[in-house]
Amino acid sequence: MSFTAVHAERGRLEASLPNLGCGWDWSAIHRVRPPVPLACRECGHGMLAKVSPLGLRFFAHAPGAPTCTLAEESMAHHLLKLELAQAARAAGWMAELEVSGPDGRWRAGVLASTANSRCVALEAQLPSTTAAEIRARTQRMGADGVRAYWFSDRSRIPWLGAVPSVRLARQGEDLVAVEPMARFTGAYWDPEPSIPLSEFVGRVLTSRLVSHAPRTPQRHVVRPVTWLWAYPKCVLAEAKKLGDEEKQQRAAQEEQERAERRGYARQEAALAERTARSDPDRAALARHSARLPGIDRAITQAVDMFRTRVTVGWSVGDSGYASGVPLVNDHGTLLAVFDPLPLAGPCPDFLLDVGLPMLFPTEERRERFEEHRATGERLRRLRQQAIAAALADDEWPPRRLSSPA
Repeated sequence: MSFTAVHAERGRLEASLPNLGCGWDWSAIHRVRPPVPLACRECGHGMLAKVSPLGLRFFAHAPGAPTCTLAEESMAHHLLKLELAQAARAAGWMAELEVSGPDGRWRAGVLASTANSRCVALEAQLPSTTAAEIRARTQRMGADGVRAYWFSDRSRIPWLGAVPSVRLARQGEDLVAVEPMARFTGAYWDPEPSIPLSEFVGRVLTSRLVSHAPRTPQRHVVRPVTWLWAYPKCVLAEAKKLGDEEKQQRAAQEEQERAERRGYARQEAALAERTARSDPDRAALARHSARLPGIDRAITQAVDMFRTRVTVGWSVGDSGYASGVPLVNDHGTLLAVFDPLPLAGPCPDFLLDVGLPMLFPTEERRERFEEHRATGERLRRLRQQAIAAALADDEWPPRRLSSPA
């Protein structure tokens, strides 16, 4: 049996439509003599208009028909296709039964469409098949711009969730969508209650339910699926959770990297101070720096911060301090830098890495330094991005970056 047939002049006839989809009344083809010449769209054999004992209109192959996929489909298969078409029409979509794709690469049991040419195939799949075959058929339709959604009322469906699909069950006289529908609860996907088939199809076609590949665990399910049905707000909630986790992980990694750079920078400062204190001539330079305008106030600030005795370090003049003066404790440990002022180019990496207070004689000097620091941080990020890109592209050394103007 089939719900469609072809007439030489009227074209395609569909038994589920009041006017057969061509402006022709059912009485014009049912039980008329001589029979109206109709043909199967699949095999070309003659067809007859018939009505089942329950009033279902359909087309049947005339005797002597060759092997035809439409003729081989069961009554349950055809009835499910009819329910899917009726649900699509109830949602405001046009629905055609048994529509073939370009060059016959695929055939949709129900092709639902809108005026703006959106097309969705609603596929009743009752015979046993594999997940690989379902994926291949889905991909063939997708290549022609048609999304395929699969429906089955079997209790065991090996391909369920391998593609956008749903298991149906009979509740009284009605079919209901049972699984895999889920709601995101903040950490897991939990199953949603079943809903009538017509309501499910309506929600899917109006994007109130969307097919989604979950990236967080599924809980209380018989088996996890690759594709489930979810409300858009749940999809957004999962994306936000994963985005927040990614930001936290990235922030933690960046903080770990900063901590490592701080450790190296402070070791570098300690080595510079020890080396300088072995040179008596550096003591005179330190005493000279101790008389700079504003440094006494800076030393007082450092004492208040660290609650220890603070002096000018002998490593003054080291290029890492960007013309600033190191302030150290009695053990030579760097505590702060007074009045760093890069005269050209961005703030050196050392001052960004060491992570210690920068003290200034005036607010104007501080603002100028902060401007250089911001430039240095931007350049550092650009360098890191260039290195990462070069490693990804096997390009080494990376392209040289010019300093921002």
